[in-house]
Amino acid sequence: MPLRGKQLMGGVTAACGLGFLLFGYDQGVMGGVIGSATFVKQFNDPNALTQGLITGLYDLGCLIGSIAAFFFSEPIGRKKSICTGSFVVCLGTILQVTAFSVGHLIAGRIVTGIGIGINTSIIPTWQSEVCSARHRGQLVTIEAALIICGLAISNWVCFVPFLVESPRWLANHKSLAEAAKTIAQLKDVPEDDPEVTSIIREIEMALEEESSASAWYTIFTNGGEQNFRRMMLGVGGLYMQQMCGINSIGYYLPVILQQYIGLSNTLSLILASVAATQFFIISLTPIWFIERAGRRNCMIWGAIAQAIIMALLCVGFAIGTKTALAMMVAMFFLFDDAFAVSFLNVPWMYAPEINSLKMRTKGGAAAAASNWLFNGIVVTVTPMGLANLRWRYYLIFVVLNLSFIPLIYFCYPETKGVTLEQMDHIFIGKGTGLSALTQGVKESIYVKRHYQQEIENIDEESGIEEEGRKDAQQMHIEMATA
Repeated sequence: MPLRGKQLMGGVTAACGLGFLLFGYDQGVMGGVIGSATFVKQFNDPNALTQGLITGLYDLGCLIGSIAAFFFSEPIGRKKSICTGSFVVCLGTILQVTAFSVGHLIAGRIVTGIGIGINTSIIPTWQSEVCSARHRGQLVTIEAALIICGLAISNWVCFVPFLVESPRWLANHKSLAEAAKTIAQLKDVPEDDPEVTSIIREIEMALEEESSASAWYTIFTNGGEQNFRRMMLGVGGLYMQQMCGINSIGYYLPVILQQYIGLSNTLSLILASVAATQFFIISLTPIWFIERAGRRNCMIWGAIAQAIIMALLCVGFAIGTKTALAMMVAMFFLFDDAFAVSFLNVPWMYAPEINSLKMRTKGGAAAAASNWLFNGIVVTVTPMGLANLRWRYYLIFVVLNLSFIPLIYFCYPETKGVTLEQMDHIFIGKGTGLSALTQGVKESIYVKRHYQQEIENIDEESGIEEEGRKDAQQMHIEMATA
């Protein structure tokens, strides 16, 4: 008997979460390995440049995988794409564990990265498309939290056959009937249920409105649907995630603690493990507030906090006394916390939310490519940056975090609570000049404020079903874009 309702949604979330768990493990594992005596002996004590290449070229593989997903994932579907990525990860893992030379190890890192790049392009889209607007942020937050869990533990999962394909992909490539069947299974209701009918009607309308946007290159054009801008908003979100400086810490914390703060190898590993554990615990907290706070607020306040913490980290590093270095260690922990409640989860959910149905996998793949491109840059240059610039290296991230604040405030619409199909209406009209960059921001804030107020009023009076919520929401979207 196939899974239905909460059990089916739990299965999808578990599969997505474990895929991101592996992603997190692969991100963090080299930080502990590079400083170990066994690694140093086996690979002839690699210098800072070699360490950066071993660690950073993994991200080149992820970039390649993301670009590949841009082209092949839409025709074969979400499930088959993830299975393909998982198979490639297995091949890369075998190459890594059998490596006895730097070249062999780098080859394994690149192949593993290709598989991870494919999975990180598709997993957020799959999760976003099968869950409701009300719980989308929470479920993607769980996935993002498992990235941090993966810094400390390793696991693998076979993406089991009784989970469902995305109903949005089925509607686009198969039929609305198959999509309705899947939605009914996800909601655990009959196929003729009003909620299923309402969702199918929205998907059908979205497909009709996007009928002229079928070619892959359409995403590089704006027109009335602002495809290119929407893609770049997703790309920008993951650019900010990586350039905030998180992986200058996450990949190298044990090395930094040992080489620049003077702690022993054992104590460095213990502190890095404690930091990873705290990081994971804090990363779970947005589950309880992400759907109330919204995406924009989380990113803006996160950027402010990260800039302040990075500035204090610079101060501690520059002074260099025992007390100052202790403060520097504390700032590493606090930076993880600030990142965990803001840029860890929001950029991963933003790209699937912001792109149209026909452009969603391409937009998600482009965003994931951005993640891996800038991840690779940061990870590759960090050993050399610290060796040559020392505390000044972290000033770069202070400036970058400050630059994110006006970018988010003026250019990023709020996606909280809006269904994937209704998102198209926020981008109606291409705009000219500056308005081409800010179109939809005021409209989305208006929708968020008034929709939330309406729902609270109706909930207090008599309660409201999901279809009623969507009707109220649609009304405010139409009012905002009129």
